[in-house]
Amino acid sequence: MVSSFHPFGAGEERYGDDRHPDLPWGYWMVSSGSVPGEPPLVDEDGREWGSVREAFWVHRLGLPSIHSGWMSGIMEFMASYLAIADGRFVAPEERVRDIFLGDGHLDQFFRAYLLAAGLVNDTDGRPTPEGRSVLLMLIATRTREDAAEDVGLDWIIANRAVAGNSERREAAEQVGRRERVAARMAHRFATDTIGDDPVVKLIGLRITREIPVRSTLWTMAWPDGDRLARDRFYLWLLERIDRWDEWSEMVSRDGARALTEHFMKLAFCDRFQSHTR
Repeated sequence: MVSSFHPFGAGEERYGDDRHPDLPWGYWMVSSGSVPGEPPLVDEDGREWGSVREAFWVHRLGLPSIHSGWMSGIMEFMASYLAIADGRFVAPEERVRDIFLGDGHLDQFFRAYLLAAGLVNDTDGRPTPEGRSVLLMLIATRTREDAAEDVGLDWIIANRAVAGNSERREAAEQVGRRERVAARMAHRFATDTIGDDPVVKLIGLRITREIPVRSTLWTMAWPDGDRLARDRFYLWLLERIDRWDEWSEMVSRDGARALTEHFMKLAFCDRFQSHTR
């Protein structure tokens, strides 16, 4: 099937006519720096680039260099998307997961963008030969910081927020410290999964005639694609760990619904605070 569109930034010839499709994109560039392999990198038209990713971002995709600060995060996402579509670097079942939090329009737009760029096929959505070479390049040029994370759905889930790697690591350390404190509490909140749905539950210690046992006192669930919302709520709870005992007493005294209503009130109590100052 011949495609009806003309990929932007790509010549009329197919990738592979003059490029080796099994090598990383940009392998034809030559280092002209004083140290072999270092920039500037010179392409076949004599243009100099600070990196292969810069050449791909500006020349191949036609994206403005003024926004090159966005380049790393967007390209890491592109690598993960291509890896899922390719299916060779990640488990096949990841391809069926919704990587856009249920936003079908955003999913269609990004696929249309890659389709127009000539990086995925318009038949099955799999990477074209150039798309696979781009994936190889993006994996090979990851920074040491990014290389610590997996390529694929795990990266996408971990990077839903706008925070950078260092901020996420710091947040993870804070969560770890608070969870170690929570583990010693008689009543504590914890994350879990029921079926495929992410949940937060309040676990309480009940004293029986025989032995103390832990049981679930309260639960809130989200749809499978809303795991980010569950995680944010859990972080919100961790920031208020000093209130957990009182909230547990509320459930024991007034029932689980009372705690749910209390959380709703707290969620909106400061919603318009910045507008009234």
